[in-house]
Amino acid sequence: MKVGIIQGVRNHPSKPYPLQQVYADYISDAVLAEELGFDFSWYGEHHGRPCQWTPSPLLVASAVAAKTKKIRVGSSILCLPFHDPLRIAEDVAVLDIISGGRFDLGIGVGSQYEEFENFGIDSSEKNGRMWESIEFIERCFYGEEIFTHKGKYYEFPNITFTTKPVQKKVPVWAGVMGPKNVERAAERGYHLLAGGSAQYDAALRKFGRNPEDYFVAPMLHLCIAETTDQAWAAALDGLHYFMNFYQLRKRLDGTIPPPTAEITKEMIRAGKTFVPGERGALVGTPKEVLNRFIEIRDGIEGRVTHLPMQVRHPGMKTEEVHRTMRLFAQEILPHLRKT
Repeated sequence: MKVGIIQGVRNHPSKPYPLQQVYADYISDAVLAEELGFDFSWYGEHHGRPCQWTPSPLLVASAVAAKTKKIRVGSSILCLPFHDPLRIAEDVAVLDIISGGRFDLGIGVGSQYEEFENFGIDSSEKNGRMWESIEFIERCFYGEEIFTHKGKYYEFPNITFTTKPVQKKVPVWAGVMGPKNVERAAERGYHLLAGGSAQYDAALRKFGRNPEDYFVAPMLHLCIAETTDQAWAAALDGLHYFMNFYQLRKRLDGTIPPPTAEITKEMIRAGKTFVPGERGALVGTPKEVLNRFIEIRDGIEGRVTHLPMQVRHPGMKTEEVHRTMRLFAQEILPHLRKT
């Protein structure tokens, strides 16, 4: 099993600090992750949010690639409907080149009403734009050097694409959940950046693909300390903000959820999350969280090949984040490396 960190570079709105230091802190997490033997470090994208969530995950991945030698870097996810797919193809190719072939391309549709409004994109077009974009991007990478694309959303006449990635096949991870999107990801041979491998594996078989050749990566929220109280004190404020970032967001039709939809701190401590079926954050001592990782390793709830962990929750101090990472590497990682 591969393990890594998945990060949305951001402040906590109620206790922000200078963005230059925020980005330096997140990059330091990836440097430490490589030192501790982690396999990858992926970065998400949002725009105009109160937490100043990074709008440029490819730039963050590039900065991490420049400070590391082995760890894979990637997007988790890149919101393709907001971007010119030709520009993304060029940027991903260059990033793969300068990283020495260490880039993973995670794609998705976006989730925030204000983002679609700011970019002037109809949210009903989100899936169509994502699938057309990635089809175009892969044609840039692996197709003819000069070609014309004319689709429903994008038109590029006589494209000349000469800067190709180092990797013969840049791994594409689809951050999707709906049955139609999961099936389409399987049809195209993309890895699944989400939980729920049963539906995905069935779709892979439907299209003549062997599930063992494809990866599944459900995200986990993690904080470990010497005592349970220390772990919750470090993580709870950040987890509360992050979970309600999605739970209380304005819906894509512009409507606002009621205040009663809030996931309270008490609910988080009890294991409630915004993802149906998810067990919640893993917060506590190494001994307290170890059994959950053993269940993941043994496939109790489905096939998992990669374990992306969110270890820096908004507002956390770097010493708290790095404590989690070191304790995980010392106490948990050896159990996962047995498979």
